[in-house]
Amino acid sequence: MPREFAATRDDVDAIAAWTVIRAARALARRLATELEPLDLTPVEFGVLVQLAAADGLSQAELARAVGVRPQSMTSLVTGLHDRGLLDRGTERGRGRQSRIHLTGAGRDLLGRAYPLVHASNRWFGDDPAQSDALVATLRPLLGDTAGSADTVP
Repeated sequence: MPREFAATRDDVDAIAAWTVIRAARALARRLATELEPLDLTPVEFGVLVQLAAADGLSQAELARAVGVRPQSMTSLVTGLHDRGLLDRGTERGRGRQSRIHLTGAGRDLLGRAYPLVHASNRWFGDDPAQSDALVATLRPLLGDTAGSADTVP
């Protein structure tokens, strides 16, 4: 006969992984509010900033770097391309790996968005060492972004 499970709020809050997931969702909503005046989502910001860091990525590489499923990247890239923010190259098609690049408009938008996103470090305290420590703690959880695109959670 199964036992009834009971948990308190303290029990729930003691689960580190669940707390990180809840915090990530709350932070994504907060960041979305910051980026809304620029008509940019946090994931779209991720695409632009990853391309600025490593221009000429394939969609699969970009999906790994941003942390989205490859299937989601097609609509993201199409939307950003249609807005004139990135160039998908001319060698598109089945079996052809095109490289994606930021356009001037994409760099301009990123130049306005980056300070807003970087300012979010202050959400973790006034001392930059606090956000640096948080990044150092969370970074190993991200794993190897050079792995298979199919392994993106």
